[in-house]
Amino acid sequence: MLQTRSTLNYLYGLQTFGIKLGLRNIRALLRFCNDPHQRFRSVHIAGTNGKGSTSAMIAAVLQAAGYRTGLYTSPHLLQFNERIRINGRMISDADLVRYTEFFRPKIDATRATFFEATTAIAFKYFADNKVDVAVVETGMGGRLDATNVLVPEVSVITSISKDHTQHLGNSLTRIAIEKGGIIKRGRGCVVGAMSRRPLQELKNIARQRGSELITTENLHAAWKDSGHSGIGSISMSTAASSFSDLRTPLLGRYQLENIKVAVTALEYLRSREITIPNVAVRRGIEEVHRLTGIRGRFEILRERPLVILDVGHNPSAVAATIGSLAAFSYRKLVLVFGVMKDKDFRSMIRKLASLKPIVFAVQPQIERALSPEVIAEEFRKLKCRARSCNDVGEGIRLAMRTQTKDDLLLVCGSHYVAGEALEALLKIVRRKSP
Repeated sequence: MLQTRSTLNYLYGLQTFGIKLGLRNIRALLRFCNDPHQRFRSVHIAGTNGKGSTSAMIAAVLQAAGYRTGLYTSPHLLQFNERIRINGRMISDADLVRYTEFFRPKIDATRATFFEATTAIAFKYFADNKVDVAVVETGMGGRLDATNVLVPEVSVITSISKDHTQHLGNSLTRIAIEKGGIIKRGRGCVVGAMSRRPLQELKNIARQRGSELITTENLHAAWKDSGHSGIGSISMSTAASSFSDLRTPLLGRYQLENIKVAVTALEYLRSREITIPNVAVRRGIEEVHRLTGIRGRFEILRERPLVILDVGHNPSAVAATIGSLAAFSYRKLVLVFGVMKDKDFRSMIRKLASLKPIVFAVQPQIERALSPEVIAEEFRKLKCRARSCNDVGEGIRLAMRTQTKDDLLLVCGSHYVAGEALEALLKIVRRKSP
């Protein structure tokens, strides 16, 4: 336990090097162990929003089809190990310590960042454990992201909107160029719904690289709201398949587009001689929670009174979350909200304020987080009742005391808020258990 804590402290300490976009360090780390990323097939996924859900669904379907499947995502909610999984099982503490110590001399020599180090650990772990396919999510952007050493079977770009503008650029076209950097010569790229200019930029990149760009625009699909059942239902027809009552535990109407992207990517994988029966598509999407451990995507934590947790962390994600609330009837919205200071938090707050919530502003334990006093004041300017809280746990406790049986409690704004909120809610449940 002490060794694991020491290892995590070492890895988290690498965050002091900040974000360094570029491939030099990751290539040096991977050469150090004979390029493990070349020893497994992969699916590479970028996107402003939706890449976590899409990654999980693709990984779950591949597992259901019988493939030994790696899954690399970020950030985590409760513990670091969530980032690196094989067939849904997190990397063990012992393996995390062992792989970190293996790379440590090279990490120190290259002054690798946190994300570069964890990417190298994941790729060697996948290769050593002989995964058939690894589903790999970019950390930020794509072109200069540490994961972009892969030559995947298919690239996926779920969506493009403004986020991380200080690193990726302040226009959708510029962001598209960065995310389009994962498109590889001669390999297909599946893209989700997006506006005309970024889509045209991706088409240009694909054409230059001899890559087939596959959109979901002609794919017919319909979403059926689930109420409080915890299961949504989709009908979908593709060029190759037809699904009626395709059930998913990933709620939120925005998941319809993610499922369209995931199914399209899976159908492309069939052309790469990866056998994926329709029954595996159905089972993987229906059992995505169990097969991958994904959490925090419009997740119903309690039904009465209703508590929903969502990791949406930018204006477009918040707009999607608000759209999904329309499926629920409630008297008042109680909101626990925290956000990173480098996000467009004012746009997020304006969207949420339109619902006239009772707000508990929180600050997760990360230096990038915005002060709860600033958040509360922004909501007050928009005529919302708002209170700043000492931490996420206090915000959850106060919100639950305020919530009546007919109110909806929504926790959103950041992965970090969602993680600390989930931990606080689990503690409350444990205390109430006999």
